[in-house]
Amino acid sequence: MKNTTVSTWRQPFVRDRFTVLAYALLASFCYLQASPGSLVPFLHAEMHLNYTIDSLHMSGIALGMIVAGLLADRVSGRWGRRLTLWGGASGLLVGALLLMFSHHPAISIFGMFVIGLLGTFLMVTVQASLSDHHAEHRATAITEANMIASLGAGLAPICLGGMVLLGAGWRGMLFVPMVIVLLLALCFFKVSVPEARAFARKQEAGGRVKAPGAFWLYWLAMVMGVAAEWSVSFWGSGYLTNVVGIERTSAATLMSLFFLAAVIGRFIGSHLTRRIAVERLLLPVLIVAILGFTLFWLGPSVPLHVVGLFVAGLGICNLFPFTFSASANRIPQYADLASARSALGGGLAIFCAPLVLGRLGDMVGLRSAYSVILGLFVLMGVFMVLAARATVDRSTTQTVIAEDMLASDTLTEDSTNLIVDPV
Repeated sequence: MKNTTVSTWRQPFVRDRFTVLAYALLASFCYLQASPGSLVPFLHAEMHLNYTIDSLHMSGIALGMIVAGLLADRVSGRWGRRLTLWGGASGLLVGALLLMFSHHPAISIFGMFVIGLLGTFLMVTVQASLSDHHAEHRATAITEANMIASLGAGLAPICLGGMVLLGAGWRGMLFVPMVIVLLLALCFFKVSVPEARAFARKQEAGGRVKAPGAFWLYWLAMVMGVAAEWSVSFWGSGYLTNVVGIERTSAATLMSLFFLAAVIGRFIGSHLTRRIAVERLLLPVLIVAILGFTLFWLGPSVPLHVVGLFVAGLGICNLFPFTFSASANRIPQYADLASARSALGGGLAIFCAPLVLGRLGDMVGLRSAYSVILGLFVLMGVFMVLAARATVDRSTTQTVIAEDMLASDTLTEDSTNLIVDPV
């Protein structure tokens, strides 16, 4: 009889209503997540802040991400993904309102913390739900989601400039994600949110899941990639100004090339993941990132620095979605856990990497401090290789066990036949 079963891998990737909702909510979070870079100069002038207080706004978001990364899978398991998703979306509104009406740094920093905390609950739920919803196509869905997220992050400074020109002031930019979230709630609130498929199994195991070593190795690679990405994006404008010698406004404008490259790179990456396993794409993407960063860092002329920045963006942009997808593939039945731990790792990277790089820049100069980013790329490559080997070893072990069990069953069946057969 002819087999009519079609594998999930061969089925087309479909963007249904939930997928559209997930993409749009994630873009709204990333819009606000990227807002400190645009808002802090206005907060600095209006509230008469120093640079240390300025930096605490980014730290507030990162700290919220760390806390959410520790708790999100438990909250989602306890209350369900639907409540976690819309609760996180509501948190974006609360955080934006706190920022909008803040006239003291304690309120604005707390608003950033709320955005980081509840926005990460939203992000974790989106990533986990997309992973379960699209199964073997999770790499495509996650990469596309991050592409749309890059668009959201890139719109933040554009909207800020537009609102200031229109006379709405810096607070006007906060209306944009609030209106989008409210419209999404109005149009998509009844859309079903895919719930975790294996939470009951986790409860039966005592509520704890032991992830394999390959998961944690890919997780470490992801942390290194996020640290490198935020180090370049946070300090890229300063590097172009203080080391390359480009005027401050022009340097800030040129950084838009990095985010443009991220959108293009993730668009290309989403198509590649439909044909090639994400684990096989990691090394080529890392090589592109290293080549581009090296040219940006050590380029002998201004045009080569700029070209290097764009090429680095093409490679760096896919490091997070690809490593997250690779780690999630190690525990596909526990997408909430994989997503929560990725948020934890991302929060730690965002909290530490730009701060460490800035401190080293004060001590030895920004050009020398940038060598740390190259070290992050090297460590990422090491963890990727180790993860690939651990995956092969685990697969080999499972195959041997399965073959032993099959042989044992066959031997038992043969022995039974010898005893029962009267001949």
